[in-house]
Parts: sequence; C-alpha cells; structure tokens
Amino acid sequence: MKIEIPSNTTTTKIMASYPPPRGATHFRFTAGEHKPVIDRIKNIDTLAGCTGTLEYGKVTFEGRGRYSKVKDFIPIATEPTSTVTILEANQPPVVIAQTISETKPSKGRKNKIHGFSACAVAKALGAAGVKHEEAERIFRAHGIEMPKASLSVQLGFGRRPETWNRHGKPAELTEAQIADLRVGAVA
Repeated sequence: MKIEIPSNTTTTKIMASYPPPRGATHFRFTAGEHKPVIDRIKNIDTLAGCTGTLEYGKVTFEGRGRYSKVKDFIPIATEPTSTVTILEANQPPVVIAQTISETKPSKGRKNKIHGFSACAVAKALGAAGVKHEEAERIFRAHGIEMPKASLSVQLGFGRRPETWNRHGKPAELTEAQIADLRVGAVA
C-alpha cells in the first residue's frame, strides 16, 4: 500500500492509520529506487516523514543473535478475507466469502466445569474460600491439569474482588454447585 507518514508521528498513530494484519511480525518499506527496509513492527516509527510502499509480513532469518541476516520476507495480505452485504434493513446479512478461521476446526478442546473455564472456576473456588490442595483435587477429579502457580494465582484473584475488573470475574456457580464440586473431589 502507498503511504505518506507525517514527520511528527508515533508508532501508535501509524498502527492506527495502517493496521498490520494478524500474524505480521515485520514490515518492509520501499521508497522509490532505494533498497527496501525490513524491520520489526514495533520500530515502525522510524518511517516518520517518509513516502513509499509499506508491506506487512513475516521474516525468516539465517543465523542467530546479532549476526543473523534476513533470509526471506513473506508478505501477508492486508485486504479483508470476508465481505458482508445487507440487502434491506429487516433482512439478515448475506456472507459472500468466508474467512479462513471459520472454515478450520478448533485445535484441541478447552476443559470446562459446569460450562465455565477452568480459570473462572478457580476464581469462584477462591471466592468460596477453598484452599489450594482441595482445589487441586477438584480439578484432578474433572481431568484438568493446571500448574500449581497458576492455580494459586487464580484462587487469589477470586479472593480479591478488586482484581476482577483486570483479570475476569469468577464463574457464577451456586453454593450447591460448589458443594457438589467439593464432595466429588473427596470421593
């Protein structure tokens, strides 16, 4: 895409005007007849005051460390992969092309307890006053493996309501469901 970047811009302003596609790690900038510049997206503010062609993509390197060299630049398309058109206000939208993510099946299965994620349930157990050893037995009974540090942190988040805005709310489990989990872990 052809771009013209003002000289007093920042990385966030450039990213807002020319958002990189998902999966892009680097950019390639070409100005006229000059050799293209390839750098990380976080260093895109170095283009301030430039006019040229910008491409986003991934880079493969040859070598390691500071002596590594760019081996290949694989561009990633910036055009959207799906289009939606609405015929009339009262009719549902018609999808013309599906995105790649809609056609691929999910990788793996997320373990849930009573329809909630393991982290949300751990927060709910923490809010209910369940200690680490008992919570670990509950998760093991449901076939969920969670590292000790992660479980401890989630239990702590559940005990402190002030952290719920930043780290998510606990699962909305009833007292009967929590009691059922505690009994099922003992057996």
